[in-house]
Amino acid sequence: MTGEPGIDDPPWRRLDGPKMLLAVYAAVAVIALLYAASTSSVAFGAYNAQWDGSGDMRAVASENGSAVTVGTNVSQYPTTDANGTVAFVLSPGEPYTRPEVDRIERFVRAGGTLVVAEDYRPHANDLLSGVGASARVDGRPLYDTRNYDRTGAFPEVTPTGPSPATAGVETVVFNHGTVVEPGDATPLLTTSSYAYLDEDGDGELDDDESLASRPVATTEAVGAGRVVVVGDPSVFVNAMLDRGDNRQFARALLGPRVLLDYSHAGGVPPLAAAVLALRRSGWLLALCGAVLIAALVGIDRRADERLREYVRERRSPADPGRLSAEGVEALLRSRHPDWDGARIARVTEAVMSQRRKRQRDD
Repeated sequence: MTGEPGIDDPPWRRLDGPKMLLAVYAAVAVIALLYAASTSSVAFGAYNAQWDGSGDMRAVASENGSAVTVGTNVSQYPTTDANGTVAFVLSPGEPYTRPEVDRIERFVRAGGTLVVAEDYRPHANDLLSGVGASARVDGRPLYDTRNYDRTGAFPEVTPTGPSPATAGVETVVFNHGTVVEPGDATPLLTTSSYAYLDEDGDGELDDDESLASRPVATTEAVGAGRVVVVGDPSVFVNAMLDRGDNRQFARALLGPRVLLDYSHAGGVPPLAAAVLALRRSGWLLALCGAVLIAALVGIDRRADERLREYVRERRSPADPGRLSAEGVEALLRSRHPDWDGARIARVTEAVMSQRRKRQRDD
């Protein structure tokens, strides 16, 4: 009998095997749900901690001292006092609507910087055209036969000359990127003269594919702002930031304020979206704060009552006057194992009756 949980044992000692298993399962399920609601597997996603996510970009911007905003709507682009704000668009998975493009164009022309990184999807070129930039992403796979990291699909590219956008950068490593047709823009990064565009996608240099140095990143003025185009969004993903000088390149592009535009990148996790909504809405944040305070007050009262009861029971476990009916019955059984059930029930009822009478007298 001494090995069995009793009335004076803590709550976890009172759980039998099935209940304990259920409690563990419930805890694991809650943790899994919270993790799923706060993370994402979307490529280039801000809340994707895997190799193809861009969660580390937020850390890079924060370490740089930039004020970081994770954008879920183009309404977050400032159209006044945009100077000093740098917005990043990494391989949008959906096209921007005309009103959305107009909003981003006003941001750029008001002095903002727009960084568009793309390789094969078509939506970036539509955005570039809409905001008035002349550079375009080519879309054909880029290889280098001599200057690369691991394989020719990871070409090493270098700055074309001094520029604030490439300050401290010697080599940037691409990952299955493409080239940028500059138009009227100024090239920032270029391949070696051993690079080629894989026209047929076979990963081999064919007779109709030529070696040449090609631009892979550009910058150009649009209104009072500028547009930077990079032919590979993978430059900014978690696994690539530590290759070459990719991290320094990301830092060089940052400004005092950074907007990471994920409005067309597949969305953000529910929990992260809720947090972002709270940050943007003062009245919603106040409402949630009031609800939380009320809940904490209620929990505190219940916890206080349970604590007092627990202290009363633990103060003198052998005193029947401080035990519940079940506790009195358990105590009587341990002290008088020769008593039958009926007698124990009568004595227990008598003890409880006396207690109730004392409480009324008090």
